[in-house]
Amino acid sequence: MQEEKLKKILRELEEINATLKSKALERAIENVKIALHGEKVGSEGFEHSYIRSKLIERIGGNVYVESEQTGLSKLGFRPDLVMIKDDEVIIAEIETDKSRALKKMRKVAKLMDRLKSHPIVANRRLKVIFALSKWDDRILDFAKRCGFEVLLFEGGDLRKP
Repeated sequence: MQEEKLKKILRELEEINATLKSKALERAIENVKIALHGEKVGSEGFEHSYIRSKLIERIGGNVYVESEQTGLSKLGFRPDLVMIKDDEVIIAEIETDKSRALKKMRKVAKLMDRLKSHPIVANRRLKVIFALSKWDDRILDFAKRCGFEVLLFEGGDLRKP
């Protein structure tokens, strides 16, 4: 109930600010987003940061955020999260835009063989998860064909499609 009120207030503030372009309103919008999604991490948006924290909470294990230290960036992309849990390496991508989600899925699909042979994956199973806040059937079908797990962000939580 309170979350819906905050979302309504956020929409109203954003509509007003589209016309006024006020620094004070921008700060108010940021504060409402913090109330809804928590603090922003790095250059990503509030929703992205909130989804990241939900994924970490849900999966656990050893977590590398924006996994530069894993060396995977040398393959041509830097996953949002790399989690090592037991005998499994989980690469997680968080997308808040449908077109970027599909583009990223295509890129990761092309890199799967190289990912599987990367030292961090040695002697472990590889799982790729896409956490999405916006999607359509085409994206979900593509993910399924590639063997990616998908989690959908709705109502402040992650769920399977």
